[in-house]
Amino acid sequence: MNGSVIGVTGAPGNIGTPLVRELLRRGARVRVLARHPDRAQDAFAGASAGQIEVRTLEFGRRQTYLDAFGGLDSLFVLRPPQITQVRRDMVPALDVALGAGVRHFALLSLQGAHRLPFTPHAQLEQHLRGNGAAYTFLRPSFFLQNLTTTHLPELRHGELAVPAGRGRTSFVDARDVAEAAATVLTERGHEHRSYELTGPEALTYREVAEIFTHVTGKLFRYTAPSPLAFFRRMRRRGLPAAQVLALEAVYATIRLGLAGHVSADLPALLGRPSRTTADFAHDLRPLLQAQGESHA
Repeated sequence: MNGSVIGVTGAPGNIGTPLVRELLRRGARVRVLARHPDRAQDAFAGASAGQIEVRTLEFGRRQTYLDAFGGLDSLFVLRPPQITQVRRDMVPALDVALGAGVRHFALLSLQGAHRLPFTPHAQLEQHLRGNGAAYTFLRPSFFLQNLTTTHLPELRHGELAVPAGRGRTSFVDARDVAEAAATVLTERGHEHRSYELTGPEALTYREVAEIFTHVTGKLFRYTAPSPLAFFRRMRRRGLPAAQVLALEAVYATIRLGLAGHVSADLPALLGRPSRTTADFAHDLRPLLQAQGESHA
């Protein structure tokens, strides 16, 4: 392994944590760039000190940029969900990274971002295309892990409650996306490329509920609330209005039939089939059991 250092934003997290672990497994030198470095230190406490370091990075706080990016060769960029003004809060950071020597940016974007020019992901893609460095755009579909984070309270009660109608989604496992990111960051030939990362099948939420029921033995049902009912429920849970509206936009694309495309890009990057929704459901069962026990 050469002396290059790969910077990773978004760790710890659904993508960042498995990405860092996969990079370390491949022998890469990693710098975790975290808003809360103490949490990152705890998450990767078992890693070799010579192979990983943690530094502070908070998009929008320019005083954190120089120390974060200096000495990096490549950078994995993940937009924090609370940041919507990317031109104000992220583009200046990426410019500092470029000036500090970063020559390859791998951006976690969004399925169909090239057709959605007003999304933050599309704005970041546009900027990285023109900054002179190499880029790789990873455009995943809807993460299965979102069902055990954003929608976990409903899932605990056996309910999938999202306003997706009868639309189909090519759900993808975040662990596969992280492995694909590790590939483009450690192997040549992915510069100036875009990859659509989906699972192997496009399912309705009703079909997802049926799969979860079959695999776990716990009854799940899809309730398909209206967009207004969904908005009110999420706001009662305390989610910010801007975050709920972003979710509404995602589910609108599903209802319109825009999220069901299945791509071969992910298995090509992985060199194996990608995980299915049923594979994910096998991991869901012990999680639900542990939660049930803790609330007994």
